[in-house]
Amino acid sequence: MLLEALAQRGACSLSDLHHATGLPKSTLRRLLTPLLGHHLVRRSLGDQLYRINVALPRISNAGANPRVARVAEIAGPHMIELTRRIKWPCELHLHDGDHMRVVESTRMQSPFQLGSAKMDLEVNLFGAASGRAYLSSLGNVEIRKIVATVGEHPRWGLCRLHITAEELLNDLDEVRSAGYASRSQRYDGESRPPDRLHAIAVPIVQGRFATGALTLIWPYRHLSPEQFAALHAGDLRAAAERISSELGRVGADMSVPVVTAPGPERSH
Repeated sequence: MLLEALAQRGACSLSDLHHATGLPKSTLRRLLTPLLGHHLVRRSLGDQLYRINVALPRISNAGANPRVARVAEIAGPHMIELTRRIKWPCELHLHDGDHMRVVESTRMQSPFQLGSAKMDLEVNLFGAASGRAYLSSLGNVEIRKIVATVGEHPRWGLCRLHITAEELLNDLDEVRSAGYASRSQRYDGESRPPDRLHAIAVPIVQGRFATGALTLIWPYRHLSPEQFAALHAGDLRAAAERISSELGRVGADMSVPVVTAPGPERSH
């Protein structure tokens, strides 16, 4: 019942699960403890909501992605440690087809109030700092293929930024030289109104392959990306390297098994 509720509803608070299942909150806490311990469920740093990590075959709309869940769980402690050290919040964005997706955030752990994290927000691959960091870890042939695949999509394509593939490749050369990516000056983000934040990002890799990026965010009036990077890019890279190293160690153990949804007579 509990896993089915999470699969059907997506991210849930304890109150959401209480209303969905009819179970007392004390019972839900008891049932969630082993599910969290076995990585069947996770509680996100960014919004403190519970999310299912596994696919339930009987529920067609279950959107769980075990890879995303495992990367988020591995990255979480390193993200918290980074924010404790430098105070500024960091976010984990993973590559998701023709865009990047926010999958974890430490905004709630930061003393600086930068608004609530927009978990699962989709951001432009070519304009966001995270997307540019991810792309910078790829070869130019692969980048051109991605550009061609995304095409002229008004939200996700290069046409939104009014730049060519060659200009993008030149930008990415500068990212590689700098050792970090910042937002494209032509990109105003996905929030409306704009979030008025700056961001820098470095890639996260799993083994030999890029999977996403770790970002730091701060108010655009505070410091320029160059000034902020001079202070904090080293810490950001170190955290990303630790996450990538741990991802490399877990390797083939990144998947979480598909489980059979419990019958109505069972509570978990």
